[in-house]
Amino acid sequence: MRAGAVIREAGYDGEYGVIRLFADGEIGRLQHVGVLFAPSAEKDTIASSRPSTAATTPVTRLANTKEEGPKESGAELDAEQRAAVMHHAGPLLIIAGPGTGKTRTLIHRLAYLVRQRGAAPEACLAITFTRRAAAEMAARLTPLLGDEAEKVLVTTFHGLGLRLVREQAGRCGLEKEVAVASDEQRREAAIAAGARPGEVARWLERISRAKRSGSPGEDEEIVARYDRVLRSANLVDFDDLIALPLRLLEKDDELRRFYRQRWQWLFVDEFQDIDLCQYRLLRCLAAADANLCAIGDPDQAIYGFRGSDARLFGRFQADFPDCRIIALQRNYRSTPPIVDAAMQAIEPETLAHGRLLAAVRADGNPLLIRPCATDKDEAEFVVEMIEKFLGGHSFFSIDSGRSGRGMSDLSFGDFAVLYRTAAQAAAFCEALGRAGIPCQCHSHESLLDQPLVRDLMAYVEKTPPDHSWRERFMAAAAMMPADQQAQSREFTAALLPVAERCGQDMARLRSEIAILSDIDFLDPRAERVSLLTLHAAKGLEFRVVFITGCEEGILPLYFGGEPQDLAEERRLFFVGLTRARERLILTHARRRLWRGSVREMQPSRFLADIAERLIDRLPGARRKSRKDDRQLSLFS
Repeated sequence: MRAGAVIREAGYDGEYGVIRLFADGEIGRLQHVGVLFAPSAEKDTIASSRPSTAATTPVTRLANTKEEGPKESGAELDAEQRAAVMHHAGPLLIIAGPGTGKTRTLIHRLAYLVRQRGAAPEACLAITFTRRAAAEMAARLTPLLGDEAEKVLVTTFHGLGLRLVREQAGRCGLEKEVAVASDEQRREAAIAAGARPGEVARWLERISRAKRSGSPGEDEEIVARYDRVLRSANLVDFDDLIALPLRLLEKDDELRRFYRQRWQWLFVDEFQDIDLCQYRLLRCLAAADANLCAIGDPDQAIYGFRGSDARLFGRFQADFPDCRIIALQRNYRSTPPIVDAAMQAIEPETLAHGRLLAAVRADGNPLLIRPCATDKDEAEFVVEMIEKFLGGHSFFSIDSGRSGRGMSDLSFGDFAVLYRTAAQAAAFCEALGRAGIPCQCHSHESLLDQPLVRDLMAYVEKTPPDHSWRERFMAAAAMMPADQQAQSREFTAALLPVAERCGQDMARLRSEIAILSDIDFLDPRAERVSLLTLHAAKGLEFRVVFITGCEEGILPLYFGGEPQDLAEERRLFFVGLTRARERLILTHARRRLWRGSVREMQPSRFLADIAERLIDRLPGARRKSRKDDRQLSLFS
């Protein structure tokens, strides 16, 4: 309860909400000895109009058998996970498909090395890609390591970069209280460096691309002028958090040895998401025979637009020739039809040839595919299906006949609605709000890209510095326009813990917020339907998932009439499919308001790669006939 890990059930129809400490049946389970670490035996509880396809699915099934893992954690691991955990020295590359227990394997490996192999926790460095993932990893380490978990540095690549820049500020020509520039400060720096007002966005894009590539080329001069402006204000930008430490470490043998001695055990999560500069920074921290463990899935490489490169899996093997490679092949998350459909969808562009991914679960219902007349019809269908799965959440949904039989163990937090672009969210927000269904909407964009956050922070900076952060944020929220005060209070609740870690250092707070993404603030305990871009959904899972907008031009997304990177779009679809645990519903519209005009749309080519035996196709909404639409007479 003190940790806030409680179950919150929203109130509706005039009833109060409920806060509980235990899930249904949990008290009964805890009254019996020996079940605290028993594997979960979840049942498929959602009704289906067709029998399970599990018996007809040809992909190999694996029994849910596990072996005993590290005794100090009470964990149970399968054979592949156990092999990865107990590889105690030298480089290790783990190929881990979706739902195979990637994070679980990584944290148990770290705990095993500390408890059983004598690795000093302060000599362990774990790197992942989002603050949310880092916080989850740190929280899951605590039960395994106790107080020693606090000595392990768990951070993101940019969080690590900020630490290195501050530690080596003098070598970078900066003061110790260096801060990360806000978007407004970056725009001002670009203008001061020579950009005309209409060119600022293009300049900043060129500068960022040059820094991420590590070779400015023809943009070297504008990068230098822009950097001089930032440095004069003791500022760095987001890309500098990798570029500056990399420049120092690649040139200074002594500095490399210093950090290699500090962190002798390295763990990198989501390896498929790193770019070349991040990989080079990792190489500076790890010698060829280092105790480096990298884990990831090349088929989930979806950040090419940020410079990530799945080919680095091959480079890892070349740079660490003695590395051991282990593949995790058992999917514990999804039902067999979902796993089979995902593997079929990724097969034409897979980067993990010959890889087996087999569902452990034996239950499962077919995927549902539903054509919709328009994007508004699509949003209404999603609401209707949520109400049917829930069995009705309001008197209206019951009286109108929209609710179905439903299942009592589903709640709003079990649903996710995924889409390719953030612009698609509005229709779902409106439809869910009209139905009285609570939701939370998040994307993978930088937190400071949201005008509300920028405005809130501008007001915070105007508050008295001698007041507490809580008083300052509450005062700032009160200064906001009346129509923004409620969404600002939500951000205040999310940002306050970040602020309290910064003491009274406003520059540090700005820097901490600058490296956060909107998805970092998703609350997995909230009883709300999650509305997410496909990029933001990566790393998450839900019992029921809708993938909407499965149309050519949207998924895959077109630029100039053709997909810019069809292979990456297919990997993004694969990521979306594998977020679902029990039910997966795919929708596409025949007409959609898209990029300013109503357009005729065609189903996504990706849908054709899924075998019909795995699909239950739902009929689209019927259109009224002209006979039914005729004007009635007042005097007939």
